[in-house]
Amino acid sequence: MGSGNIIILEANKGLQLSRAHILSREGYSVTGVACIEEAIEATRQQTYDLLIVGADEPERLDSLLTLLPPAISVLILATVDTIGRVAEHAGTGIHSFLLEPFSPGKLKSTVTRIINSTRLVKGGIRSEILTSLARANWSLTSESETEQFFKRVVEISAADTEAENVALLVKEEATGTLVTRARAGKHPPELQALCNRVIDTAEPVLIDKTTHDAKLRRMMTDTGATAIMCVPLLIKGRVVGAIGHTKVIEGAKFTANDLSFASLIAWWCSMVLENTRLFGRIQRQYLHMERLLEEIRVAQDNERRRVAVEIHDGVAQWMVGASYGIEAIGNLISEQRLAELELELTKIRDTVQTSIKELRRAISNLRPPPLEELGLTAALRQAVESLKEDSIKCHMKTDGELPPLTPAQESTTYWIVQEILSNIRKHSGASEVTARIKYRENAFSIEVSDNGQGFSPARVINSESRLMHLGLLGMKERAELLGGRLNINSEQGKGTSVSFTFPVSSLETVEVATSG
Repeated sequence: MGSGNIIILEANKGLQLSRAHILSREGYSVTGVACIEEAIEATRQQTYDLLIVGADEPERLDSLLTLLPPAISVLILATVDTIGRVAEHAGTGIHSFLLEPFSPGKLKSTVTRIINSTRLVKGGIRSEILTSLARANWSLTSESETEQFFKRVVEISAADTEAENVALLVKEEATGTLVTRARAGKHPPELQALCNRVIDTAEPVLIDKTTHDAKLRRMMTDTGATAIMCVPLLIKGRVVGAIGHTKVIEGAKFTANDLSFASLIAWWCSMVLENTRLFGRIQRQYLHMERLLEEIRVAQDNERRRVAVEIHDGVAQWMVGASYGIEAIGNLISEQRLAELELELTKIRDTVQTSIKELRRAISNLRPPPLEELGLTAALRQAVESLKEDSIKCHMKTDGELPPLTPAQESTTYWIVQEILSNIRKHSGASEVTARIKYRENAFSIEVSDNGQGFSPARVINSESRLMHLGLLGMKERAELLGGRLNINSEQGKGTSVSFTFPVSSLETVEVATSG
């Protein structure tokens, strides 16, 4: 049995009905017209696979064939006497001829051969189209190239399926709303509602006048279309958009082959969309990594400067003082001033011991204790309690169950706390310090407060003390590398509070816990 729409142009009503009856029994949908004007009007109102025309007036063939849709095949019926004039006036193009008289079987076999050949040609064209789209997909790297690809896809889809309107809609990643990325013709706004339905169900939709679902037919009527085909764009089972096609000619409909072709087109569009998004994410991650590496380099340079300034302004100055003291000892020995000599030796001993202590602290800051063995909380407690060596009371409190942290988060937290404690020792004059660790709503924070003399953060940043300026700048940069923030609250005579907070996502926590 055959399938397809056929129009017969035959002025002789008896012949028209006879041929229509033969082909209808084969399963074809047949429409008969009596003149050229009716044939042209019919092809404007409905899509046909084949026109069968009798060559009673060969001179008028050219005016008919030039006005037909390019996708329709033509079978011209001629006699031995008229075939010459028919060939002369048929013009250019691919037409088939059948000489009269012919049997019903000959008519049926000829019609079947033409329609099947046309479908084979169309299938070959579709195969070439899909192959070219596949090749194009591999070279797409930018949004502009993707837009051009989408534009070409809707043009191809409109031409191949003979749809008057085609729209490619994509879900915005941020908002989830549908946005038209490319279109051919002017698709009605109501088509978006149907695309939304396809996105919700993840199933293609084919609607025409034979559709049983009254709601779908009403949606089609609202768009002013006579046939609608809508297929989803799928990425890993997730719907990210849709391609909608509409026909407005009366009686037009989409075939199963059209649906298969549209589904393959949608698959390629999904691949392109996913590749472009992945490429964009990789580009953003690369730029982010470049920025982080630059920030790490700057932080390392600042750390080197900080250590250099700390040694220069601290230990180096004390060693210079000790060297002057040793020179003074030589004079005291030569002059036999033993009482003053003992006092000077005591000063030099204290200076050397202080220098050794500060050098050990500097080395400890550069090489923190093994956090994996002690754990962050124990390492911080050890650091805070080291203040007792400087006669400073210290307290440490934890609030909430601490989440597993990455090595980078732990080492950064430990380093910042060490820097805060170092500043307390050298500059605060505090007698009491309290450290609080908190975990609330996926955010980790630590606050260190002292009852010292306080200072003006703005004045230090603008740089009254090179050592404190570099220390505060380094803490701020390291906090930002973790996506966190550093806050300093201090006033002269009212002590200082420094807090460090950074986000800890649940996903990250699970990954860290699993790897541990």
